[in-house]
Amino acid sequence: MLWERAKSSNIDSVGYDPATKELQVKFRSGALYRYAMVPQEVYDEFKAVQFSGRFLNTDIKNNYEYERVE
Repeated sequence: MLWERAKSSNIDSVGYDPATKELQVKFRSGALYRYAMVPQEVYDEFKAVQFSGRFLNTDIKNNYEYERVE
């Protein structure tokens, strides 16, 4: 899984595995969440937006199953 820094005051970094379509989001608080079946296009858009936190809340959390890992 390749990890990249996020453009957000709350999100530290994001990781994505294109083979499994799994997105992981690590928050500055230390919490880690895993999102299932996120298409590559959605991940690419997530990386490109100006406000990562807003995109996560409106376009990812509402559309993909997720669980807290840490």
